[in-house]
Amino acid sequence: MRYLPQRKGFTLIELLAVVAVISILAAVVLSLLADARFDARDKRRISDLQQIQKALELYVTEHGTYPKESEGANGNVSTNQVFQAFIEPYLQGTPNDPAGKGSDTFYYYYDGSHNCGGRNYVVLFARQMEKPVNINYEQFFTETCGEILDGEGRGGGVESYNIKVGLSSD
Repeated sequence: MRYLPQRKGFTLIELLAVVAVISILAAVVLSLLADARFDARDKRRISDLQQIQKALELYVTEHGTYPKESEGANGNVSTNQVFQAFIEPYLQGTPNDPAGKGSDTFYYYYDGSHNCGGRNYVVLFARQMEKPVNINYEQFFTETCGEILDGEGRGGGVESYNIKVGLSSD
């Protein structure tokens, strides 16, 4: 009886097992990268809002009041040219959401003022965050008023990051 020489190589089952393991590893790595990308965009949103807040504080130091809704300084920060003109001397360029300029889902919003307990506050918010850990709506809502508010003064909603900016004279 003659023996055939052994062929070196992998069986189909071995190749399928390797492909399955590589696919699982790739899926895990890609999901971790996507999660990190979402977190990075949220952190940039918070940083952008803080830059706008500083520009508004410089504005109020010089003018004694925050830009007023009645003058048109209300709404989406990246598209509202009136608001941009108000803070242009204090902020180089207008921050755009990292998800893309003109996004209907993600954007920065300026609400000239709202009343809560007899005090007027200016509110900035990133309309939607991608990771729940970066959302501060419940804390903002509780610390700001603790009651139901009308309009944007209650912030950007449950998926938003909100900043209350000082006492407004508007």
